[in-house]
Amino acid sequence: MSIIKKKFISVFIILLIILIAIFNLNACANDLEIIGFDYWSKGFYQEAFDRWADFISKNPDSPEAEVYWIMLEEVLDKVERYDEFTALSQKILDKDSNNKILKAYAQGQIAQSYIRENNIPQASQEIEKLGMVTDWLIIGPFDNTGKSGFKKVYPPEEEINLQKVYSGKDSLQIEWFKPKKIALSGFINLDAFLYPNNWSVGYALTYVYSPREGAAIFKVGADDAVKVWFNDEVVIEQDIYRTAVIDQEAVPVWLSEGWNKILVKVCEKEDTWGFYFRITDIEGELIEGLKYDTEYKEIAKAAKVKLTEEELKEREYLNDALTYYQEEVIDNPQDLKSHLFLGLVFQKKGFLDKAIEEFEKAVSIDSKNALAHYLLGNGYRQKEKFDESQEKIKEALKNNPDFIQAIMQVGINYYEKGLYKEAIEEFEKMLEVNPDSLEANLYLSWVYERKGWNLEARKKLEELREAKPYYALAQYSLGVSYERKGWYEKAIQQYKKVLDINHDDSLSRARLSSLYFQLGKFEEGIALYKEVLLLEPDNPAIYKNIADGYIRMGEEARAIEILEEANEIFPYNSSIYSQLGYLYHEQGEEEKAIESWRQALEISPEFLRLRDYIDFISEKEEVAEVDARELIAKAPSAEEYPDASAAILLNETRRIIHSDGTSSTTYHKIIKLFNRRGIEKFGEVFITYNAWGERITIKKARTFKLDGTIIDATSIKDIFPLEGYRLYSNISQKVISMPALEEEVTIEYQYTLDDYSRGFIGKNFQDTFYLQDFEPIQSCRYVLTIPEEVEFKTVNFKTDIISEVKKVDNKTVYSWKASDISQIIYESDMPPFYNIAPRIMISSFSSWEEIASWYYDISREQSKADADIKAKVAELVQGKDTDEEKISAIYHYVISEIRYLGLEFGLSGHMPHEAAEIYKYKYGDCKDKATLLIAMLREADIETYYVLLRTRYSGELDLDLPSFQFDHAIAAVSLNGELMFLDGTAENYVYGDLPAMDQDAWAMVLIDGKGKFMKIPVQPAEENQRIREIKLDLAKDGSIKGEAFISQSGIFASYYRSIFKDLGETKRGEAIQNSLSSSCPGSVLEEFSFSDLADLDVPVEQKYKFRVPHYAKKIGNKLQLKPSIIERVESTSIVAKEERRYPMYFYNQYCSKNKIEITIPDNFKIERIPNDVELKLPFASYKVKYLIEENIIKYERNYKFNTFEISKEDYPSFKEFIERIAKEDAQEIVLKQ
Repeated sequence: MSIIKKKFISVFIILLIILIAIFNLNACANDLEIIGFDYWSKGFYQEAFDRWADFISKNPDSPEAEVYWIMLEEVLDKVERYDEFTALSQKILDKDSNNKILKAYAQGQIAQSYIRENNIPQASQEIEKLGMVTDWLIIGPFDNTGKSGFKKVYPPEEEINLQKVYSGKDSLQIEWFKPKKIALSGFINLDAFLYPNNWSVGYALTYVYSPREGAAIFKVGADDAVKVWFNDEVVIEQDIYRTAVIDQEAVPVWLSEGWNKILVKVCEKEDTWGFYFRITDIEGELIEGLKYDTEYKEIAKAAKVKLTEEELKEREYLNDALTYYQEEVIDNPQDLKSHLFLGLVFQKKGFLDKAIEEFEKAVSIDSKNALAHYLLGNGYRQKEKFDESQEKIKEALKNNPDFIQAIMQVGINYYEKGLYKEAIEEFEKMLEVNPDSLEANLYLSWVYERKGWNLEARKKLEELREAKPYYALAQYSLGVSYERKGWYEKAIQQYKKVLDINHDDSLSRARLSSLYFQLGKFEEGIALYKEVLLLEPDNPAIYKNIADGYIRMGEEARAIEILEEANEIFPYNSSIYSQLGYLYHEQGEEEKAIESWRQALEISPEFLRLRDYIDFISEKEEVAEVDARELIAKAPSAEEYPDASAAILLNETRRIIHSDGTSSTTYHKIIKLFNRRGIEKFGEVFITYNAWGERITIKKARTFKLDGTIIDATSIKDIFPLEGYRLYSNISQKVISMPALEEEVTIEYQYTLDDYSRGFIGKNFQDTFYLQDFEPIQSCRYVLTIPEEVEFKTVNFKTDIISEVKKVDNKTVYSWKASDISQIIYESDMPPFYNIAPRIMISSFSSWEEIASWYYDISREQSKADADIKAKVAELVQGKDTDEEKISAIYHYVISEIRYLGLEFGLSGHMPHEAAEIYKYKYGDCKDKATLLIAMLREADIETYYVLLRTRYSGELDLDLPSFQFDHAIAAVSLNGELMFLDGTAENYVYGDLPAMDQDAWAMVLIDGKGKFMKIPVQPAEENQRIREIKLDLAKDGSIKGEAFISQSGIFASYYRSIFKDLGETKRGEAIQNSLSSSCPGSVLEEFSFSDLADLDVPVEQKYKFRVPHYAKKIGNKLQLKPSIIERVESTSIVAKEERRYPMYFYNQYCSKNKIEITIPDNFKIERIPNDVELKLPFASYKVKYLIEENIIKYERNYKFNTFEISKEDYPSFKEFIERIAKEDAQEIVLKQ
């Protein structure tokens, strides 16, 4: 399906959703309204139009008229009664309706009617009557990553300096400018004027002159979040992301005599971006004498900006449906209609969460009301809660099987999923209710086309064309069908018919223009686009399309002319710069071409092919390549490095930081493989990258065989390890399978990673380059090329290497080189690689404060709770009296019910997803789980902070170099004056416990935009404890029967939950039997039980009974046995070495206690019992004690380990300690008969 067709279908579906949401109203109104709804619900739009139009005509002041007006707008294209609707609009204006919102809609409809007829001058006059403010200065973009921009104070909020240049999003240099073209509608299209235009903030400034002081209404519609200052005071503040419609917000203000200042801030996430702004008097009329200017004006401090509450009470300034129904639901909370109508008005104005809340109230009032269920289902659909949506739609059908709109939604759901047979069944059900249903017939034609039944699809559309000649959707679809068949003249006629019906139909105009270009009718295509400029002079795509037409005609000069005009209008549009560059290049104007392209790349660094082309035509000097054969000839042999699996002949990284903040990094490795270990280690090369912001180019991947031949790698695959996870679908890997591998061959691979996302904070950069590896390195070098004005910091770790510096053009090149580097030989329990390997670290961040401020901003807005989260929190904290109980309940929910995906920082981006998304999909990485945890705790009024840390697994954080060294995110709560840390990924850890990787790690706690560094507390050994209480009954033959009770806390409890929680009874028994058999060969498990391991509020406890034949050795009339039946040190392999190369590094501090009672058989006496033992060292202790009570021997064994590291100096003591424990654990009790 073509892109335009897909776009058309997508738009149509959205319109249907809005349409359906608006129309299911009348089930609870008077007879006229009930009839109107009944007709509409069956697709009889003409009759519905009559009823609603009649109601509005007779009741233009009614708040209901505003709702029904919206309904009429949506059915207008189906009933084809444009003249009547225009007459109704004029009637509303003539009657001077008290509903100011309805009057605005009517005025807009009259203007639209002239646009439909291609009477642009008259349309312009009608739009002027709305009083749209179109004289603005604008500036942007500033950053809105993670919706952080709304609360962030950018320069326009602190000063107005029209000559100053500011640093904007991605460190772009931006300044105030005046748009030269504004859309006929009055919409200020920031999306066209400011780039980058995703996750951005823009400002608009104007001054309004009033000849007299007095009250006025500011009426604003914005896409998305908006804030308005009037004379430096905030008068509108709405942090909601929605589509703009006129008059979404209306606020009374007091105009001062003379000049007044208006500043508008609009925050955008994706897609469209801009605002409507108009000013009227209290009655909704234009104010005579207002003038606008964008020259700087000094504004005197106004006596007042807003009207007082008393003044507002004296004036009815809107008389709109929103105001009316908000009061109605308070006065009559059980009134179903008021909740439904209020929900619909909220939906129209973009308050979707509020709309859903009203629909939910309606369902609770009348659970059998089909309309209420239906509206709620559509609200859920718009929130992408598809399962809940379908449930409510089906509930609507259960209560009203002939509800044609609900049937259609079920059919659309099947259609979108590709279940065409089921979709056909649903659409045919619609025809049973209404054989003339427009939507059913149109969708059936689309389904037929999807199934390849093109003839049937075309016939269906031709029938629709005859039955409904003014139904533009059917005419357009038939045109697409003709075009796909190759019947171009027929297609052209169809598209022209659509434009005759509605001159503003952008889809048909685009298809027709494209078809003209395809057929070589360039003048006709260009003429169509030029007509659009009368309506949308602020649409950069139109200028580019016109230029494309001239290029196809061979008139490059005219193409350049139109693009240069566009460049003046859209100074931040990268694609215009790019297209101009190519034209300049074709004309031989190389300097102008390259300058245009560089401008394009400064704005849109993702134009990587453009960067490649600049390098190509500039004949950029390539860096001298390494001669692999020369290195191979000098390569060492395996005999020279008996501990190695390979020798790294070259480890080279060359990183280029471009002036636009992007970077290109080339990695080059040449490795000689010594043995099978080397083949296994280096045979597959995995390159992980972010597909949405990075590009990988494989330059070399080959094997040098022993006979000198070279085999290129042909198996290079792209894989998507998290393809099924919507939130992380950007994570990609390239996998190179190196060919023809055998011992002594050499492999070489080289690839470039282009990062066009500008890193994660503007133009900053950071890097780490290691100078040692687990294999010997013959030559390594790191080369950094940066713009000469850029500064950075360097920190060396375990190396005194100094860079060589040289200037090349306007860049500075830094080179670090080293050679003949010995390998790091692996040692068990050694510290993390980061703590021992020499390295060079670089960073351009100015301070830790910069990093803290940035991350605080982007994470703050993501941790907002939506309605679903609020409901869940209320459920979790119900009956919880203390903060600690609430924290525990929420923490246990997040770690248990939100699935953890273990991703490193950076792979899926540094910005967490929105809490609502994480809650909806029920999974997330560490930063996502922290975000949801924070959102839920704050909703429970718990003071909670974001925490970034570098886990101990990754090594020590270097506080001397501000850079993003963190690899984990958790939360912290303020409790009793202290911070308590909560790790949302710590599944199976109870409230209060932390995984070992978090403990003793450096963390940055983000408090009020500042970062506070602190070490996360270490959990004492006593809190990670396993206690065994075992009773043994020893028989004369040496067999024993035992009963064991085990209680565990901390890491032991977490481990037990992770092993046993999800196992069935059989597998649990087998696991216990295996554990018993390892210490007691021949043992038999007789019975066992666990506490509720799924309940984190219940301690982890285990009981089991067992027997062991011949546990005690029977020698003559004696029995010999080890008292420590389960836990004992039998191997000293951990300290087998006489000395160590590195300290021993551990991740847990813990202790264990064994209390064992041994009942000896009758007629046996104790001949020998081991001595009590107590060993104490600074880092560990061991104690064994024996007590005899009649025929019972009581044995206690206590072991405690309370350090994370054993130094090389302390190792001999530790070795002696472990060996002594093994000796003592081997001691036996001897009994004699």
